[in-house]
Amino acid sequence: MSNLSEIDSTLILQTFLVLRIIQYAVETWLSRKNREWWGDKSRQEQAAKALGISAADMEKTSQYSEAKYGLSRAYAVTTIIISTLFFALGGLGITEKVSADLTTGINGGVIAEGLIFIGLLTLMSQGVSLPFSLYGTFVIEEKFGYNKQTIKGFMSDLLKGTVLAVLLGSGILSLVLWIMGTMGSLWWLYAWAALSVFSLFTAWIYPTLLAPIFNKFTPLADGELKDQINALAQKIGFRTDGLFVMDASKRSGHGNAYFTGVFGKKRIVLFDTLLSSMSNHEVVAVLAHELGHFKLHHVRTGMIRGLIISLLIFAGIGAMLPNSNFYKAFELTKVSHYAGLVIFSLWFGLIEFYLQPIQTWFSRKNEFAADEFAKTTLGTGSPLVEALKKLREKSSVMPIAHPLFSAMYYSHPPMLERIAALQASEPR
Repeated sequence: MSNLSEIDSTLILQTFLVLRIIQYAVETWLSRKNREWWGDKSRQEQAAKALGISAADMEKTSQYSEAKYGLSRAYAVTTIIISTLFFALGGLGITEKVSADLTTGINGGVIAEGLIFIGLLTLMSQGVSLPFSLYGTFVIEEKFGYNKQTIKGFMSDLLKGTVLAVLLGSGILSLVLWIMGTMGSLWWLYAWAALSVFSLFTAWIYPTLLAPIFNKFTPLADGELKDQINALAQKIGFRTDGLFVMDASKRSGHGNAYFTGVFGKKRIVLFDTLLSSMSNHEVVAVLAHELGHFKLHHVRTGMIRGLIISLLIFAGIGAMLPNSNFYKAFELTKVSHYAGLVIFSLWFGLIEFYLQPIQTWFSRKNEFAADEFAKTTLGTGSPLVEALKKLREKSSVMPIAHPLFSAMYYSHPPMLERIAALQASEPR
């Protein structure tokens, strides 16, 4: 790491900004190629014919995709301009000074300073994204009939999420900063262990303590659907802590189903919007796909992969912390643990962008496998095909995407590809 300490701080900042601009340029190019791809009328007609989509529905889907494309590009332009100016003009250094001033006289030391520093950065980030979130919800989603949320409900969710993030986030961040300052050269290993335990703990309490803060969960009523779901869970060996219906309709018209929790707190959750738009067999098919992730160990391997990546991240932070030029590059006046966390996260964000296709490939592979699991378990892929068509219709999801864009961003394969795979080898 001695060579890194000799790199000029100005060159470090210039390299960082150039890489961010390159990332923005690549993202813009991919987005435009994808827009040209799905905007092609002949492709839309072919997809509509293959999936049985009406001309009116495809037109609505095209308009919805166009509206979301415009919003995403506006957000991308705004963030690249603001962030580039922020870093180039020493925004981190200014935030560091403000944090130090605010903690003067507080008996919290570097931990309090770190909490305020990261809190201010988070607040600024949310301030930039909030107008776009509001526009997306109350203009685009409202226009196409998917928004069911009120401004009051939106702000209530925002407030709850902020309070929860402050309570949980400040607690684990304080612990990590304390470990960084007291555990010597191997602090990164102890910090990783603490964060891993915290992540597992929050996953454990999420179904019963955290999720109900935002939504109402009602036990699924006795009847044919409940019997079919219990039979499916028993067949694949999934021990559930309960079957619940979530009031998703108070926010959106989109539907879904999932299982959540770890250890003995795994729950199956069905959106009420899903139940209102699908037959029992289709609901069971969607759930069979979700439980396929459990049976095929996708959740477990994903969790292990996440723990390994986080370990490497903490090791990288530990290696970078002593190099003062990385701090000087962003006009930070001192080497601090909290600033080290932020700077490394910025650099890792650049690295992660170029590694994203690998993560997307794993995710897409798992989605195809879960679809195949549902098809094999149910003896036919037809119910899942019909369910996917209805999910697409209820969300106006464009069923096609440019191969490069899809490989980069689509954790779930485009609808046309999923249905084609399900229909392959299906009895005629």
